[in-house]
Amino acid sequence: MASLKKVGKILFEDGPVGVMKAYVNSCRRRNEAAEFKKKARSFHLISEEERNLQRCHVFQKEVLFSVITPLYNTPEKYLNELIESLENQTYGQWQLCLADGSDKEHEYVGEICRQWQEKDSRIVYSKLPDNKGISANTNACLQLATGDYYGLLDHDDILHESALYEMMKYIEKTNADFLYSDEVKFSGNIEEAVDFNFKSGFGKDELRSHNYICHFTVFSRELLDQEEVLYRPDFDGSQDHDMVLRLTEKARMIVHVPKVLYYWRVHPESVSMNLDSKSYAVDAAIKAVEEQLKRTKEYGVVGSNLPYRTMYRVKYKIPETAEVVILLYGQSEEKILESVAKGISNLTIYQNFRIILLAECDDNAFAQRVNQCVKENKADYYVLMNENCFPATPGWIEEMLMFAQRKDVCAVSPKMIFEDNTICFGGMALDYESDSGVRFLFQGKSNEEQGYEAMLRIVRNITSVWRGCCMISSSKLKELGGFSEFVKGYEEIDFSLRGVEKNLWNVWTPFAEIRYRGNVEETQIKGDIKHFTGKWEKRMMEGDVFLPSRLKELNWI
Repeated sequence: MASLKKVGKILFEDGPVGVMKAYVNSCRRRNEAAEFKKKARSFHLISEEERNLQRCHVFQKEVLFSVITPLYNTPEKYLNELIESLENQTYGQWQLCLADGSDKEHEYVGEICRQWQEKDSRIVYSKLPDNKGISANTNACLQLATGDYYGLLDHDDILHESALYEMMKYIEKTNADFLYSDEVKFSGNIEEAVDFNFKSGFGKDELRSHNYICHFTVFSRELLDQEEVLYRPDFDGSQDHDMVLRLTEKARMIVHVPKVLYYWRVHPESVSMNLDSKSYAVDAAIKAVEEQLKRTKEYGVVGSNLPYRTMYRVKYKIPETAEVVILLYGQSEEKILESVAKGISNLTIYQNFRIILLAECDDNAFAQRVNQCVKENKADYYVLMNENCFPATPGWIEEMLMFAQRKDVCAVSPKMIFEDNTICFGGMALDYESDSGVRFLFQGKSNEEQGYEAMLRIVRNITSVWRGCCMISSSKLKELGGFSEFVKGYEEIDFSLRGVEKNLWNVWTPFAEIRYRGNVEETQIKGDIKHFTGKWEKRMMEGDVFLPSRLKELNWI
């Protein structure tokens, strides 16, 4: 009876409390989502005054946009709305290239196109002898194009009226040869659309994780001149992901336009609503990422990042003989660090590693002591690890080593979690308005949440790693000259930014998890902000490239 009573007590204390906590969290998330949607709606609407200003604007050198749209049995309403969205563009230098593979039961598609063509010579229409699939039909559209830049528009979607104007503005400003915008899914009234996708700047690893670039994509025709095959039928269903992977490999300037410029229509036949009807799209995307690995001579296995079928995970082959040194640092004395080191060893399955203790290590001597350790040791990779950390996944070293081994990677950080199961570190972004000049992404959010657009569940690129736990190859430490002693408290952030300047990637992976025994206060950057901002002020003023647009003002991170 005593044990039953005890069980009953536990159920009474924890059960209802747990249910109530889950209910409160659910309500909070619903309220946050509702507030997010309310604010987000205003981001894609423009005033009549702005509309007129855009129409009257004169660019120094105007370019012609060829909007590429393959047609196949397109519903009459969708087709007319698509063409009207081109007619309403505030920038007028465009041509709409329509290649029609519709069957005999949908001859009205050609009739509608020819009627519009008679009204506007900017519309170029061609009836295809037969339907050869999305890639072949898109290639037929490209044969019609004579523009300087190509933009992709699906036959059931709509362009924002400022889409081409905004692209032109950024082309003139940056001379970009590959651009993409934010987007929103809709069904019915566009003004009531709420499913927004605010994107981050270009990240090689995030693009391998999922085709977050998607719509609206614009690229220079010169990028296609060197392609023997344009859209490849073998990748139908994810032909855009394949093309984006290929084009971004050689683009000299990739620009994210932080504007909602594309309306993606959701209906029963679309992939966005009914993935099961087009599961081949997932297989094609996996194949597209695998093909890029082959082209770049990187070796790994690609699969769906379940339960997210349209998000992907690359498991890179790692060197079995790589020696890893963990620099376990903290303000505690060596005896305490020895106990921590033993716990780390017991929770780690990687074999070829050793731990060096940096006891009684404060911020003033951090860079000097790390640099000295690297100089005195001949390891292949170094892990900075705070004394408050312990591994939550036994394969944490392997997961980080997958990326640190790459020649184009500067540093790697894992997902870090507080003991109350909230996020400690989900990446770091520059934030000019914060007291420290940086922001820990998603800190304080529940680890059970997936994050905006599942950002807490995929490998992605970040501006900076955090010294709480990060891995850096000895070659990168040598190449970048180690840690600077003149930005105390910001050493790893400064190092990460110097890597970005060298066109290297900083990577965050959720598949290596580290528990952090400390609290939020202990994670705050407390250093020489004057020297740090003095050195990186221009980049800070430009805003963080890898922070998705609008998320900060929407309080979503």
